[in-house]
Amino acid sequence: MELVSFPAIYDTAFQFRSAQKTVDFIEHCADMYTDIPVESIVEFACGSGFFTVEFARRGYHAYGVDIDEAVCEYARQKGWNESLELSILCADMTNVALPQPCDLAVNLFDSLTYLVDEQRIIAHFRTAAKALRSGGLYVVEIGLIDDFDNHNVKDVWTERRGECAVTTIYVRHGEIHPEDHAFTEECSFCIACRDDVSYVVMKNRKLALTFDEFVGLVERSGCFIPLVFFDDFEPDAFLAEGARPWRVIAVLLKT
Repeated sequence: MELVSFPAIYDTAFQFRSAQKTVDFIEHCADMYTDIPVESIVEFACGSGFFTVEFARRGYHAYGVDIDEAVCEYARQKGWNESLELSILCADMTNVALPQPCDLAVNLFDSLTYLVDEQRIIAHFRTAAKALRSGGLYVVEIGLIDDFDNHNVKDVWTERRGECAVTTIYVRHGEIHPEDHAFTEECSFCIACRDDVSYVVMKNRKLALTFDEFVGLVERSGCFIPLVFFDDFEPDAFLAEGARPWRVIAVLLKT
């Protein structure tokens, strides 16, 4: 797919994330932590459909929810290109209704903290609960700031697709605004395709949360019970007691 749109650029930049490994882990969680059979999955903040498409490849009825129409259309096109059954809804993840409840939900790439308000996060948890059957799991990948050195980071990498290369400079700025308790996440993309070079910069505000604050928001929603926490997408990567890495994978059970 030619890199002619921002969704394609973003999709290429983050293709180093293994959708197969992540979905393997989610299937393991479904086997271990819920008694209901999982036939349908919804991904909130699905973006370019990186994981939604992988769910559909494995035979699940896959739903993706994102607020950006361009990335929704890109995700739909990826599904059509592979003749996959998936449903992409362009909607706000704090207030979206699925045609029917799903068996499992996910929220990856630390997308929950794009909701730069605690009340909106609580509203999202309640929306997610309505989208799930009783006993369904919600797997959330969340970035945390307990270790400030891990929070203030800069990474550079290059990914290639066809004749094009995307070099990404990713920065999580260390300054946390005192009023809204948010920080700035910045991605700068350099796209080199044959003889053409272009640049795109993406900036987002994200809510700065500690581990305890995240757990508190889950509890305040009144919809989920935290079952287990991991620090990687590996079945044995349980979060050690007292450990506070920059990223945690939380497995929540709908009550």
